[in-house]
Amino acid sequence: MAKSKARLKAAARARKPRGLGHERRGEILAAAKQLFLKEGYENFTTRKLARRAGLSQTGVYVYFKSKDEILDAVCRSTFEAMVRRFRTVAEKWADSPDLLRKLGEAYLDFALQHPDEYRLTFMSGQSAPKFTRRKDLSLPEQQGIGVQAFLFFRDQIVAMMQAGHLRTGDVTLVTQIVWAAIHGLVSLMIARPGYLLSERRELFEQLIAALMTGLRSPPHRRR
Repeated sequence: MAKSKARLKAAARARKPRGLGHERRGEILAAAKQLFLKEGYENFTTRKLARRAGLSQTGVYVYFKSKDEILDAVCRSTFEAMVRRFRTVAEKWADSPDLLRKLGEAYLDFALQHPDEYRLTFMSGQSAPKFTRRKDLSLPEQQGIGVQAFLFFRDQIVAMMQAGHLRTGDVTLVTQIVWAAIHGLVSLMIARPGYLLSERRELFEQLIAALMTGLRSPPHRRR
């Protein structure tokens, strides 16, 4: 009974005043991001997180049930920010043959502006988005936010195919090829910059040019 009362008091101390809970949640996520990067998933514990965030372990559980839920929340915020970038580009460059290039630029710029978030979200095995069966990809609302980000990117590839800017084909395959190519370059830029002998922007431009050469519709098929 005494222990239960102590836990309740600790939880009460951990709670911010009404209306400020989102601030404490944000503080926990900021601390968690740094701890995941420093310790790795396996060595991350809520006890270490509580110490770093300046609250009790019970206080962490007021906001999150497990380290998996914490990692998911950190990655969700990254995906949401990335999708906002994609949406802005898609609205501005809709129907343009440069849409794919602009989406790629948005991807590159976001990753290089937020390398820690990108590393944690895209380069950690535990945080990799998981796809359901291929036939279910037409139901984005049933997917996690990571897969939804991919599907939004895929929707833009569909639009470019329908407009005649890209040759028609397996749109999921094409999207994965484009995403994998950009992700591979970005990952090297973040994790192994010493491997890159050319200037970053030039590498990116040549990568996109090569992709567009392979994916572009023949001239007689374009509108």
